[in-house]
Amino acid sequence: MPEQPTYIHIDPTFEKFKAYLNVLPPHVRIFILTDSNTQKFCWPILSKVSNRLDTAHLIEIPPGEKFKNQDSLLNIAAEMIRCSADKNCLLINLGGGVVCDIGGFAASIYKRGIKFIHVPTTLLAMLDASVGGKNGIDFAGYKNILGTIHFPENVFIYTPFLDTLPADETRNGMAEALKHALIADASYWDEIKQDPLKDPDLLIEQSIAIKSSIVIQDPLEKNIRKKLNAGHTIGHALESWKLENNHPVMHGQAVAAGLIIESYISKQLGYLSSKEFDEMEERIVHTFGKMDLTGYNAQDLIQRMQQDKKNSSGQISFSLIRHIGNASIDDHCEYSMIADALEYYAAT
Repeated sequence: MPEQPTYIHIDPTFEKFKAYLNVLPPHVRIFILTDSNTQKFCWPILSKVSNRLDTAHLIEIPPGEKFKNQDSLLNIAAEMIRCSADKNCLLINLGGGVVCDIGGFAASIYKRGIKFIHVPTTLLAMLDASVGGKNGIDFAGYKNILGTIHFPENVFIYTPFLDTLPADETRNGMAEALKHALIADASYWDEIKQDPLKDPDLLIEQSIAIKSSIVIQDPLEKNIRKKLNAGHTIGHALESWKLENNHPVMHGQAVAAGLIIESYISKQLGYLSSKEFDEMEERIVHTFGKMDLTGYNAQDLIQRMQQDKKNSSGQISFSLIRHIGNASIDDHCEYSMIADALEYYAAT
């Protein structure tokens, strides 16, 4: 298994986080970004770690993907300006994927960049949003279309935060774990396909190791890192469509649907065997069920895919699973094949 990068710490006692805080210079002012949920359930735990946090300034945003937008971003910046946050301050992002994404973005552009760390509170954030340096917001109906690649100084993963989550939020993170296995490690897929949460600590460790090993090779997503977008070209289109129509779905649910639909395309292109596709589909549906696509419009979804960040030369780019444990990048197909795959998923 690949080694984890040194900036990521699985820290179930918060001892490493405490040690980090205790050596911060006295002049470093600390800001904590939360949403209303993490402020209620997680901040009381974090605040007791060190008296260095006694003077931290809290910034709160509303919870949910619909608030990962320019208004929230500007409100964060306005609050930091109001508090005279200087170039030497530290922003701690305490939350799930939305808080990590928007907090990292705010830190990367405030005064042209300040230090930030992630303390992820959901399984999805632990496996995905806090790892890899991607930050961003949704804009004009498109997912993560504005953002930066800017790495946190540290990530502290406190696994007991998972005990604060409802079951659907925990399941939300499992989509990324299944994706990591499907693109990079067939033996990992065999370990987790029946019961992904049998050993949460192992799940987190292995998924972070897979993602980090890919990111280290290609931090700016010019090549191999694109594999991590498996399921996301269609998944993001579905997620933004649902959000725009006031029927938001969790990111993991959208990625799970995207993995099936994109893998159907891979099968139709002759890359993925029917046997492996059937195995993948059965396990993903068993874990996530099916997303309701009632009223979907294939052309609308394809138009959303046309804004995907991986695209080039006017073509929609996919990262397709060729075999369980291996994926390719920069795959293309006719739009009619995308429509057929959406129809297959909607009808089954």
